[in-house]
Amino acid sequence: MTEAEAEAVFADIDTDGSGEIRLRELRDYDLANGGTLGGVKLADFVREADTDGDRRISLTEFKSYFA
Repeated sequence: MTEAEAEAVFADIDTDGSGEIRLRELRDYDLANGGTLGGVKLADFVREADTDGDRRISLTEFKSYFA
């Protein structure tokens, strides 16, 4: 995934425009796009991508995860 693609996907998921993705937003995005991922896998993704432990994924963390 390119940096521009990551930024576009992040913007699609961050529906409240906070600059951070919460698990709820990730679940909503997943459901809106076919719901192929399970809640456990989404929670695992948040834990892995969230490097500062605040249970939210910043754009920087999101791009780092997919780099």
